[in-house]
Amino acid sequence: MSPSATARPAAVRSPDPHVRIREIRPGDEDAIARLLGDLDPEACRRRWFGAVDVRRQANWAAHPERLAAVGLLAFAGDELVGHAVLVPLPDGRGEVAFEVAAPWRHHGIAGVLLERLLAAAGTRGLRAVDADVLPDNADMLAVLREHGRHAESREGGVVSVTIPVASAATATA
Repeated sequence: MSPSATARPAAVRSPDPHVRIREIRPGDEDAIARLLGDLDPEACRRRWFGAVDVRRQANWAAHPERLAAVGLLAFAGDELVGHAVLVPLPDGRGEVAFEVAAPWRHHGIAGVLLERLLAAAGTRGLRAVDADVLPDNADMLAVLREHGRHAESREGGVVSVTIPVASAATATA
């Protein structure tokens, strides 16, 4: 489903009160594989910029510890409806990425996941988070833009969005 001009961006709506967010745990790989396997080709293009091996991506996503990353899952009841990851980079920044199941888009899930990842980035002492987004991925760009001050650049058909991160000490002051 492509967003309409009147569609409300994902970060504006309150998340469904029945959706819970938690960190990835051992045993989550099959649920992640189902989530990723249910993404339509357009969603895959927007997320990975092309086709992917779902099982390989699920294995990568299910083991954030391999990269000292933070992996989060969003559940509605027992159904996995979203995934997000923060991968720390050597230069003190982190890269973020998301997937939300089609029926659950525009319910604030990506925004809540981003807020949690920004908090984790601050706790880890990262100074900014980055996301590379295709210019036609209006939903993801809206989520990123709505979380305060940010910078954008375009190169090679990709929009790079950088969001500064408040340190854990600044956030509690």
